[in-house]
Amino acid sequence: MLMLPLVAIVIVGLLCACGVAAAPVPTPSTKRLTEADAGRSIELSGGDKLEVTLPGNPTTGFQWDVSVGDTAILRPSGEPKFEPSSSAVGRGGQVTLRFAAVGTGQMGLTLIYHRPFEKDVPSAQTFEVTVTVR
Repeated sequence: MLMLPLVAIVIVGLLCACGVAAAPVPTPSTKRLTEADAGRSIELSGGDKLEVTLPGNPTTGFQWDVSVGDTAILRPSGEPKFEPSSSAVGRGGQVTLRFAAVGTGQMGLTLIYHRPFEKDVPSAQTFEVTVTVR
């Protein structure tokens, strides 16, 4: 009776020692882009995170929003985060938008800097990159 569990333990031990039991799982990484990366292409793996940090000043009513994207490939993750550049009232700073790679494929990601309450007004700035998720 004791023999069967002992044989099973030995077989599992041998499989683990040979590396057959489990293949290593890649650790998701976070890729970071800035204004200098506009127009470039970036490659992500499934599960990776993407952070885009751009200059902004929400006290003026402007905000960065996704204008073009495919949420089946790259999904926004949380709300944009503003980091002021100083403690002065009305200061500008950096806005970080986060995304998660949730599918595979290639897409254009276009972010626009605009005042959402101003209709029929062109955006003040545009940030575009091509994202490929494998």
